[in-house]
Amino acid sequence: MEITTFSFWPPCSPVLTLFYFFLWGFVKDSVYVPPFPMSIHELHDSITHALQAITADMLHWVWDEFDYHVDVCHVTKGAHIEGL
Repeated sequence: MEITTFSFWPPCSPVLTLFYFFLWGFVKDSVYVPPFPMSIHELHDSITHALQAITADMLHWVWDEFDYHVDVCHVTKGAHIEGL
């Protein structure tokens, strides 16, 4: 079994972290809406509800987009891609 590693993989690439920020933004925008959580328990409950609101379709979209961006990075050998 051969494992391919990408030596050109940028550790903080905005292309690859875009989806992390999408999911984080979704949760953050769901949690920090008025009325704001006033206790750790309320914050915990708000985060739990936000995570439960993530649908399978959203995760499929995130995965498909991530897969596409990884393919583009592989084909371009990690070169800068404007507007991806």
